[in-house]
Amino acid sequence: MMQQKVGRVSQQLNQIISAWPGIEAVVLGEAAETGILDPYFTISLDVYHHSGVPPSQERKGLFGDPTAFDTVPGLTEDRFLLEELPVKIRYQSTERVDYMLKRIADKEWIFHDASTYLFYRLLHGQVLNQKSEWLGRTRDKLSEVADHFWQMVKNGARIAAAYYLNDLRAAVYRGDRLFYAFSLSHFLRSLCSFLFALNSTFEPSDRLIAERVQELPKLPDGFGGRFESMLRDNPELSPERKLEVAELLVKSILPME
Repeated sequence: MMQQKVGRVSQQLNQIISAWPGIEAVVLGEAAETGILDPYFTISLDVYHHSGVPPSQERKGLFGDPTAFDTVPGLTEDRFLLEELPVKIRYQSTERVDYMLKRIADKEWIFHDASTYLFYRLLHGQVLNQKSEWLGRTRDKLSEVADHFWQMVKNGARIAAAYYLNDLRAAVYRGDRLFYAFSLSHFLRSLCSFLFALNSTFEPSDRLIAERVQELPKLPDGFGGRFESMLRDNPELSPERKLEVAELLVKSILPME
């Protein structure tokens, strides 16, 4: 019954949004597929448009009776509760997506810490509505992205992992617990970005990376145990010991292509 409610609310939002001028496609993210009692559950929609969307206050009114409505300034992202279900809606310009794909085709893509999650959502989300062939063409391009793109992501992520390893080392030597936490987080993010690119795979949501990265077919020897050691909260795994494991992880990915 509850999953039926999720489907009904998703379709309700889809119908409202699809009626706006300039909407190209509405895509539902996989976070809606989990049970609503799962802390990671949310109705996550990506809305692709080519002429803008209504202002935030107008959107709030169009959605009916949302509670805790909040808009992320500059990102055009709405978060709210509808019928007690958490909702997140991202609004993406088709022009921006086309520009990013052109940069990839022109070999001008630059590695970003923000990951390739945008492309993952584009490629794997459940299509609720599409007005033209734009989404299909875009998905075709993402399915056949050139090897040089993955090479650029790998190189950028590998360099970033080494950079954050240096930060991690400095934090351990200084005994700076906050900078250690920051550096460890960035290090693990860069390491995972490298491994997804190594497997020519777009990165899923951060909430799914710990699970999905260990399912990748191509991983360095001993990765599983070392990765779990980095995540484990155990007095025996001191910052100094985790630094040693991080150094081994970096050494293990350096020769991988």
